[in-house]
Amino acid sequence: MASIVYISENRVRELLNWEETYKSIKCALESVSKERAFQDKRSAIKLGNTYNFLFSMCGGLSDKTYGGLGCKLFTYFPENFRKNEPALKANIFLLDEETGSLKAVIAAAHITDWRTAAASAVATKYLHSENNNVLAILGAGSQGKAHAMAFKYLFNFNKINIWNRTTERAKNVVDELNQNNDNTSANKVFVAYDSIKECVKDADVIVTATSGNETLLKLEWLKKGVHINAVRVNPVYRELEDDIYKSSDVYIDYWEGAKYELEGIKDLGVEFKGQIGDVIARVIAPPSSDRISVFQSLGMPVEDCAVARLVYDLHIASNV
Repeated sequence: MASIVYISENRVRELLNWEETYKSIKCALESVSKERAFQDKRSAIKLGNTYNFLFSMCGGLSDKTYGGLGCKLFTYFPENFRKNEPALKANIFLLDEETGSLKAVIAAAHITDWRTAAASAVATKYLHSENNNVLAILGAGSQGKAHAMAFKYLFNFNKINIWNRTTERAKNVVDELNQNNDNTSANKVFVAYDSIKECVKDADVIVTATSGNETLLKLEWLKKGVHINAVRVNPVYRELEDDIYKSSDVYIDYWEGAKYELEGIKDLGVEFKGQIGDVIARVIAPPSSDRISVFQSLGMPVEDCAVARLVYDLHIASNV
């Protein structure tokens, strides 16, 4: 029996790059349209009388390059910040596709951030046809930061606006990103805002990636034809006001998750246009350029499988 490989968060950071991550996630999203994805909705268990949760996401992806069989287990403990620890902790258990044997345990907090940002990038590529000049990101946590890095690299936005409830955090992230991007430029790409309205006013693309429980984005603030990547949603709270959903073409990542987790949006009378994979595969058309488009991202098990396979192959290849 082959030994089980463990790949740490630091090792994942060393191995991942945006080009390969984008390709793997595009493959995962398209697989749901081509019947190469095997997955169901995520499972969630509330741990007693707390706000702590244990989640599992299991699936399989059939593909020569990015195919994989696995299960991600992750916890969300919101009070961890008091212990100076991340709220989300995750691991992917990657299985042998021929025997079902466990072949790797891969730390997956970084993978989760990167695959989510890459999914937003793929959705933007296929749903948004206008020039990508200004990006607005609501939320300066790990997801917001990952989106800023991904979209700068993949689309080369001229300006990336970042808002956070704590303005100081937004400024710190902006300073770090500008320093990493270009130490000498007088015109900084990343800019911090303390007003959501001002942050999104001229945005061609918007990402909502906060952890709060309140509506943030209003329809009246949006440009015609803007594209929105809505990363977070639950049955009660939404970052986008209801009128945005009612006035937009809304796309999802996979039906199994949407039927269970997006009932609140459907209750508004919103009919989802389809899966992003169906747009990639040209089964359905993208929205017209004058329409607001929304990608309501849930995150799929096969996204984790694809990136886990990518990380595993890169790790093995570099250790030969």
